[in-house]
Amino acid sequence: MKLDITTKHLRVLNLLNFTEGKDLELMETLMGISRPNLNNYLKDIHKHIKNVEKTGKMDCIITDIIGKKQLYPLLKKKQTVSKEDRIFFLILKLLIEGTLNLDYLAELLNISRRTLNIDLLSIKDSLNVFELKIESHTGRGIFLDGNISNKRNALCCYIYKYLVEEEYLPTLFKTSFSYITSNYEISSLLNHDIEKFMKDFNFDTFFYNRILLTSFYISFKYLVLDPDEDMKNSYSLEIALKDRFSFETYFSKVFSKDEIDNFYNFLHNSVFKDIKFKNIGGFLNILKICSGNFPEESIYLKDHLSIWKDVVKTVLNKEISPEDEILLKNVIQRVSFSSKQKHYLYIYEFYFLNLNLDSYTSNKCISLFKEFRKYYWNISFTDVFAIYFILNSPKKRPVKEVTILYKNIPILILEGMKNEIEHKYNIVIKDFVNNLFFEEHRKNNHVSTVGIFGDIKLYDNFQHNSESLEIMYLDLKI
Repeated sequence: MKLDITTKHLRVLNLLNFTEGKDLELMETLMGISRPNLNNYLKDIHKHIKNVEKTGKMDCIITDIIGKKQLYPLLKKKQTVSKEDRIFFLILKLLIEGTLNLDYLAELLNISRRTLNIDLLSIKDSLNVFELKIESHTGRGIFLDGNISNKRNALCCYIYKYLVEEEYLPTLFKTSFSYITSNYEISSLLNHDIEKFMKDFNFDTFFYNRILLTSFYISFKYLVLDPDEDMKNSYSLEIALKDRFSFETYFSKVFSKDEIDNFYNFLHNSVFKDIKFKNIGGFLNILKICSGNFPEESIYLKDHLSIWKDVVKTVLNKEISPEDEILLKNVIQRVSFSSKQKHYLYIYEFYFLNLNLDSYTSNKCISLFKEFRKYYWNISFTDVFAIYFILNSPKKRPVKEVTILYKNIPILILEGMKNEIEHKYNIVIKDFVNNLFFEEHRKNNHVSTVGIFGDIKLYDNFQHNSESLEIMYLDLKI
């Protein structure tokens, strides 16, 4: 009998290696599955390992699986589309295109029309959360019905989920949706403006902020969901907020007085200026999420801080200092805000599996996560990493001057680990520079040595012009 390998098998495999097989409970929590189901996934994975004794003993299965580096690419090649992935694919396609052709999709997905009709029941339930409905028109197909704002909100959530989970999803997703992010407007103009925004306004605090901003832009500006709707109320932010009083009325909720002038200039010279003014509420909400700046949550800050102090004391055996309180304020407010959201879509935020962390750090973060989950039901594991690194930045004495290049790792994480990185490599970090801006930075600053992490790939022109540049390959294993 053919053994299907799904997205969940791939996630289970990487989680098993991350936990070194010592914490199946964490895997159950992050995967949202029971122990019997987890065991079945592990057994399926084990059957693809050659030259090992086939056994039903979980200890032996786990030992055989851990550390097999070629196992993931092998399973990835055999990956099939699970029901969960299929429903996700259909929802995303419906939100983007507004309609589904069931005959075409049955052939594409190699399933029956009956199976598709059963899937539609799950799709209806998922979209009801966003107050959206699907209608079936005989001979024409399936159509999405609902308020355009609700459609865009739903699309933003599902685009975000797609971009965060893309690494693990079947190739069907990439072949169907990669056109959204591979065009010049998104891959170049938007990405450039987002990096500038992160750098100039200190928004590089959380994992996935870039993806969140990208998802919003794609959903509320780039994709045309309703041509007739787009012709109405077409004033952009650039036009509607030309006068400074109106501009400050809205964005003073997110930016300080010192930042308002700079943000005004940034917005009116970036792709974000073309966002429709009627969508400003969504834009402000996204900016709040990216920064963790929720004034409405500040009244609960004292109560949350009491909980956080207890958790940190229990797990790390340390006190949260007044300086830590300032750094953690926005993290606390964001976690508090997220735990109250009605439109909660489970997203597998597994970028932390790409970080080469030592077992001590991983175990402490796992313990923090478990403790925080007692109070915040949907706190993400990546947010726990941010908390841990904010709280751990001992002062060390370094030597060599190095400019650190970064790409996907939030700058707050790197700055929080600055002293530890300096101590490990016996260096002094001159600056953190996003790799997109390195050539510009190099023109105005003397750089003799750069430090890079595993997710940075050096381009050919960079290498050819770098004979006098020393490159240090770093990791986050502190």
